[in-house]
Amino acid sequence: MNISLPEPVGLELTDIRREFGDNTGLHSTSVNIAPGEFVSLLGPSGCGKSTMLRCIAGLETPDEGIVRFGNHEVFNSYQRINKPPNRRNLSMVFQDLALWPHMTVAANVEFPLTTGKQKRSSAERAQRVVEALQKVGISDKADSKPSELSGGQQQRVAIARAIVSNPEVLLMDEPLSALDAALRVQIRSELTALARELALTVVYVTHDQAEALAMSDRVIVMESGHIRQFASPMEIYENPADTFVENFVGTVNTLPDGRSVRPEDVELDPHAMLQGTVTDRQYIGGAFEIYCDIEGAPRPWLVRTRQPLELGETIGLRVNASTTSTQKRINHVS
Repeated sequence: MNISLPEPVGLELTDIRREFGDNTGLHSTSVNIAPGEFVSLLGPSGCGKSTMLRCIAGLETPDEGIVRFGNHEVFNSYQRINKPPNRRNLSMVFQDLALWPHMTVAANVEFPLTTGKQKRSSAERAQRVVEALQKVGISDKADSKPSELSGGQQQRVAIARAIVSNPEVLLMDEPLSALDAALRVQIRSELTALARELALTVVYVTHDQAEALAMSDRVIVMESGHIRQFASPMEIYENPADTFVENFVGTVNTLPDGRSVRPEDVELDPHAMLQGTVTDRQYIGGAFEIYCDIEGAPRPWLVRTRQPLELGETIGLRVNASTTSTQKRINHVS
């Protein structure tokens, strides 16, 4: 039996709004995500990213607007269309993985295929489970219980369960936040490779900037229920749309005249006119992060170097203004 994968679909939100009594939530928003695109929703707590995800999933009913999966409307407030989550051909992975503790790994993965519209024959269920477990690399754990697995293995079970039904759209709400740093990097690499292999359209909620930049084709940066920028990770970092995006994504050093540069565009230079006083030093493995006070700057600068500078030491700093990204940022923000 050869199980074919569905064609990837685009995702379109038109004037979607879901506001709460305290004026939080999601204000009128329009987004167009291409078929097979991996898009992260990034922003501080309460910015509306989870509300947007829940509106896409059908777990939250928008006040108004339209949600389309490809050419099919799954929500339209004007036509009173509101398909339930189980009729939207999507899967979700949450921070709380919600694995059934009394079921084996195979049974957990099989579960979405045993009920409702997605119900399949026992033979097809068995094959899909085998394929899903192979894709996430835990075939040898099929007969284990979740309590017998590590955190990373449990995460892989949740991902296998999400893809076993061949969804058109995969929604993920901070699924890696409970993992340790090294495992989080490993799983995110596996997840992006799997999304490409299956041509999934993915919407991924995270508060981790590095995660969003590393995994995504494009990133939506949100604040207070509004989209501040929707662009590629490089565009957001190199050419932020406004001061909020610039300061939220990565670190910026602000010059006394208000211009700003990224730490990687600053080098130690004993002959430089710009002087700083070292106020803190943190070793991060292979380099030091140096914080220094600059006269007239609104806050301390961050500089990375392999030199173990001393607290209170005066250093010269040279801004590499010839760097294209720096010049664009200076021109844009000033």
